[in-house]
Amino acid sequence: MPGESRIYQFSHMAMATRFEMHLVHSDAAEAAMAARAVWDDMDGLEQEISRYVPHSDISRINGSPAGREVMVREATMDIVSFGREIWEQTQGAFDLTIGPLAAVLIWPNGFAREPSPAELAAAKARCGYQHLVIDPEEFLIIPQVADMLLDPGAIGKGYALDQAANLLKEDWGIANFLLNAGTSTLLASGTMPEREGWSVRAGSPEPFLLKDEALSGTGFEVKGAHVIDPRTTSLVDIRRVIRWAVAPGGALADALSTAFMVMDRKEIAAFCAGYPGIRPIFYEG
Repeated sequence: MPGESRIYQFSHMAMATRFEMHLVHSDAAEAAMAARAVWDDMDGLEQEISRYVPHSDISRINGSPAGREVMVREATMDIVSFGREIWEQTQGAFDLTIGPLAAVLIWPNGFAREPSPAELAAAKARCGYQHLVIDPEEFLIIPQVADMLLDPGAIGKGYALDQAANLLKEDWGIANFLLNAGTSTLLASGTMPEREGWSVRAGSPEPFLLKDEALSGTGFEVKGAHVIDPRTTSLVDIRRVIRWAVAPGGALADALSTAFMVMDRKEIAAFCAGYPGIRPIFYEG
C-alpha cells in the first residue's frame, strides 16, 4: 500500500549532462517507473536533436547543401522554431545557428582562438536565421546556404526538462517535482513537502523558493569563454561570471540565460519589462 508522500531522487546521464529528478510521491515503485519512463523518453529525444548523433535531425540539417529540404520530427521543429522566436525577440542576442562562428572563435579545449579575416567572413556567411526556411506544417527545414551548423546546446536541456515535466504530469499524474540538468537548468513544479516551493540556489548566498517555473544559468566555470555575441561575432567578456534567467519554462529559461550573457543590463531590463513572467539574476565578478 502507498505510504506517506516523500521525495524520491533519480539521476541519469544524457546529452553529456547528469540529469536529476526529485519526485514527491507516496509509492517508491511507481516513482521509479515514472523516472524510467522519463529517462527513456529523454534518450530518444537526444537521438533526435543532438548534433553529435550522426543521423539526428540536427545533424542532417548541419552540412546540408543549400536548398535541400530536410524533413524533421516534432522536437526538432519545436526547438528550431522556438529558437527563431527568441532570436527575433532578443534582436539576435540568441542564435542557434552560431555554430560556424564557434568553430573558428573557440578551440575544442574552450580557449579563445584568433581566426583569420577570411575564416571569420566565411563563418559569418553561414550564420543567422535569415538563412533558414522553416515550414512547421510540412515539418521541413531548408537551409539557404551550405554547411550551416545549428547547435541546440543552449536550449536543448531546457527543452528536455519541459518534455519530462509534461510526461510526469500528463502520463503519471505527478504534480510536485524538481528537475535538474547539470545544475545549470532547473524546472520546479508544485512544492516540496511542507514548503511553498522548491529550495534552490542561484547567484545568491541564500537559497530561495522556485515554484512552477524554471531557472537557468550561463557562465564560464565549466566551458571557459564559449559564449559568442551573434551581433558582434565576438566572444563575451569572461569577467561576466554567470547570469541566470527565471522563466515559465525550461527551454525559455535556458535560451534567455545565454541571451542575458550577451545583452547589457539595460537591454535585459527592457526585455523583461515586456515579459512579466521573466526575471534575471546577476552574479558577476
